[in-house]
Amino acid sequence: MVGNSWNPIILEESTRLLRKTGVKITTCHKDFVALDIDVSCFDNSDTKKEGVSRTYKGYDGYTPIFAYLGQEGYAVNTQLREGKQHCQKGTSEFLEKSIWYSKTIIDKPILVKMDSGNDSIENIKVCIKQEADYIKKGQPSQRKP
Repeated sequence: MVGNSWNPIILEESTRLLRKTGVKITTCHKDFVALDIDVSCFDNSDTKKEGVSRTYKGYDGYTPIFAYLGQEGYAVNTQLREGKQHCQKGTSEFLEKSIWYSKTIIDKPILVKMDSGNDSIENIKVCIKQEADYIKKGQPSQRKP
């Protein structure tokens, strides 16, 4: 999508603000803080906006991806995506940045939670490289935390 040069500035400032204010971020299991990552279809039917296309939900719109930290759900990363984009396309890079942003806020281990559409070796490699544990939502842990 065109014109997203402002996005990294907003994300960096948001993480800086969360770190500086010392917000409470609740763990989900033992000392692990959840990093939930998922796409969410936006219905933009009957519009002519750039990037609007058929989503997997069967309507025209966008499928942005979001990363939320802790049980409080602090947004640490977001990316607008065309409706037709598969949930895994570009997700490894998004995951790497999301873990990085999360680590600038907290000093606790991270448990990445993603849907089965993102169950890929590329994402597992990112988690291992970034020293984050991972779990497929609704499934038992892939590694022992």
